[in-house]
Amino acid sequence: MDKKIDVEFEQEVANFYQSLGIFCGPGDIHYRLIILALAQNGTHGITRFSEIREYTDHIADRGSIGSKMKNIFQLQRLVKKVEHGGYILTEKGSLAAGFIKSSTENYKKFKKTMEMLERIP
Repeated sequence: MDKKIDVEFEQEVANFYQSLGIFCGPGDIHYRLIILALAQNGTHGITRFSEIREYTDHIADRGSIGSKMKNIFQLQRLVKKVEHGGYILTEKGSLAAGFIKSSTENYKKFKKTMEMLERIP
């Protein structure tokens, strides 16, 4: 497994994208946390629903995350359900995870640039 997901930082990134009017994908904290949790095990590893809930429990109730798994991730074929409470990230889901990771990197660059501009007299 990769390093732990920084939920507070991901919330900051989601808020940034929401301020730009993007409420789906990069601007949706639930989506960000779910896809990043799935990406930790890659396209060959099974991610348990409980692993996803480790990150989402303190910002969302279990029902909303389960609903998002069914209505977005499974319907869009980002994940494949393999057993009770187990999901495998598909290639399409892997691309979505890459996009979310690149949106995080974009935010870091933006934040760094803004900090540099603030220091210029």
